[in-house]
Amino acid sequence: MRIVFDIGGSVLVPDDPDIDFIKAIAYELVKISEDHEVAVVVGGGKVSRKYIQAAKTFTPNETFKDYIGIHITRANAMLLIAALGEKAYPFVIQDFRKAWEVIQLKKIPIMGGTHPGHTTDAVATLLAEYLQADLLVVITNVDGVYDSDPRKNPNARKLERVTTEGLVEIAMEAESKAGGNGVVDALAAKFIQRGRIKTYIVGKGDAYHLFDVVKGRHNGTVVEP
Repeated sequence: MRIVFDIGGSVLVPDDPDIDFIKAIAYELVKISEDHEVAVVVGGGKVSRKYIQAAKTFTPNETFKDYIGIHITRANAMLLIAALGEKAYPFVIQDFRKAWEVIQLKKIPIMGGTHPGHTTDAVATLLAEYLQADLLVVITNVDGVYDSDPRKNPNARKLERVTTEGLVEIAMEAESKAGGNGVVDALAAKFIQRGRIKTYIVGKGDAYHLFDVVKGRHNGTVVEP
């Protein structure tokens, strides 16, 4: 299989780099890459949001602030490259075509953000579409897709399976609410729908066992066309 992993910055670097988690996930990715083709996109998380919030003091330029976030995602990506050692391509990939070339070299391409105006979730879904990946695995700080925000609603119900159309509806509803923050943003959900990409959305706990996740053994949500 060809698999794209979308690793949220908030699980990799919650406040400070989670060294034990980075070591664990690097081990799992190397193990998976022995039998499958692997590509990874890393997010910026809380650190990125802190920098962007600070930048608001100095500039209203949203595109400029997006570039700050992109730099943070690439710093996080470099941490993972360091942890993966020689299995990873030694530079952060900034182009989908280059990612494809790196896969042909039997290395793992690691990406962060690419352009202003969309998140690393969108980057990961576009990469999966471009590579015609068999599977997209989204690792986030929520352990799946819920029918409402589990951080606000204790009665929220986790969905074991959801269609790509259903994911778009949930993502758009989350973004329509003030401060809404779904497991993936609406643009990424639409790309998943467009590319008909089979997707697993899992939490940090499952990420310690990615070798099982790619076999379908996890506690998250399966998204299918």
